[in-house]
Amino acid sequence: MKVGRKPHKNLTSNGPRIDQDLLNSRLGMETLLQELAARRADDPLLNFEPNPGAQREFILSVLLGQKAENFLLGANRCGKSDAGAYIGATLARFGYPEDSPYAAKWVKGQNSQASVKDRATSGWVSALDFPTSRETVQPKYFDNGYLSPSAHRPFVPEREIAEWRVSEQVLRLKNGSMIGFKSADSGRTKYQGTEKHWIHLDEEHPQDIYEEVCIRVGTHTLNIFTTATLLPPPGQIGGVGWLYRYIVAPWKQGKKPEIGIFNSSIYDNPHIPRAEIERLETKWPVGSVQARIRLGGELLPGMSGTRAYGSFDRLLNVRAQSALPEMSSRRPLCWIWDFNVEPMVSLIGQSRNDRQKGMLHIVYNEVVLDEGGIADMVEQFRLLYPSWNAPVIVYGDASGHDRSHQSRKTSYTMILNEMRNYGAPVQVRVPSFNPAQTARIDCVNQACRRPDGAVSLLVDETCEELIADLESVLCDPRGGIKKSNARKDPYYRRTHTSDALGYWLSWEAPVVAIMNDDARELKRIRRPGYERS
Repeated sequence: MKVGRKPHKNLTSNGPRIDQDLLNSRLGMETLLQELAARRADDPLLNFEPNPGAQREFILSVLLGQKAENFLLGANRCGKSDAGAYIGATLARFGYPEDSPYAAKWVKGQNSQASVKDRATSGWVSALDFPTSRETVQPKYFDNGYLSPSAHRPFVPEREIAEWRVSEQVLRLKNGSMIGFKSADSGRTKYQGTEKHWIHLDEEHPQDIYEEVCIRVGTHTLNIFTTATLLPPPGQIGGVGWLYRYIVAPWKQGKKPEIGIFNSSIYDNPHIPRAEIERLETKWPVGSVQARIRLGGELLPGMSGTRAYGSFDRLLNVRAQSALPEMSSRRPLCWIWDFNVEPMVSLIGQSRNDRQKGMLHIVYNEVVLDEGGIADMVEQFRLLYPSWNAPVIVYGDASGHDRSHQSRKTSYTMILNEMRNYGAPVQVRVPSFNPAQTARIDCVNQACRRPDGAVSLLVDETCEELIADLESVLCDPRGGIKKSNARKDPYYRRTHTSDALGYWLSWEAPVVAIMNDDARELKRIRRPGYERS
């Protein structure tokens, strides 16, 4: 009996037979590819188009690690929070791109050439308070149940979420990434103890919280990015926030090259209807500080009122020590006081007549004591200037009480007593009564920039408290100087160094009327009369 060969399992009498498993595999792959294409086509994150300019540059700088820390500072509704959420969602879903210095390191086994890359990240997203986090920031990341019908779809789709722990405010993704949502009103202690890959700060947080999150670094590089409008924090009377003073102002001077700051206006957002912009322009008149910050997104000190010293310009009135006229030990030293409990301050400067620039008033140093009295201030002065070859002239408040609220005579007598063996004569130039606040404001503004445009006041860049005052002290409704008695308000520290400066300038450079040479020839204008009809 002749036995033939068994037919090949992939052959049939009619020709080759397709392996069913292979067919199913190919059909399954095609289905997966179709599903992947459909998801990509419908993915809000992958289809998000950043606004050209600041928003796009900010996103690239963060994701590609172009700067160690990045800030998108701009107008309200310019797309700041969208940009921050886009970055955070990208890092949570896909990790860092290969060409980013923040990318996770390749992990190699000791006895294997295989390498594995873990793209899961752990991040924080922090808002100023819990309602803002719940109703504004979180819905940009994922659907937490508070998504507005008019808002764009969240950047983290439901299919990628493994768990939303409401009680802990932690979102866990299926790829292992974790996003924790924080609020600044819970205090600094809630930001302690955990290492993070990235942190998104939405709006300007209190400085102590910012400093706390900056140390949430472990074995990896921490990536912090901030989206904010430069306006005073809630509850603060006004003035300049710490973000402008310690980040923006030095960055403007080229002192923080490791930081990226990107500036955007509401006019850069093509999705805002023109009618809505016009409505906002009526609320904040064009040209006002509020409009320049809220609409124009300008990098200005965040004000909630009118600056008292509007003529002060950091670029014109502040100099590095090397750029100031050298201090002369043969000229009188001006020592200007403001007697205050917390803080007590004094300024040290000189006046000189420059042939080209006219009279100059230069502040070389400041001493600020949060605790201490007159004797402590004198001790600090003597450490700075152990000797002098010309008189030391003391200026200050006519009602200058010390901590014991003693009389003016006693306070200045205490200074003279403490300086009795100094080695140079000490004189006191204090008026019988203080000039009006408006007069002091006028004197300082005129010194900052005279009517002819010349600058009479120069301040050493190390005088941070005085510079902060001149940038952020506000007027009260009567035209005087606004004060704050709330110790927790950062504005509480304001006005003291600028008050001292005003005492000095109102004595040495008072505002006087400028008369024309032909003023005597001016004739009185007759009162208009009307003919009878």
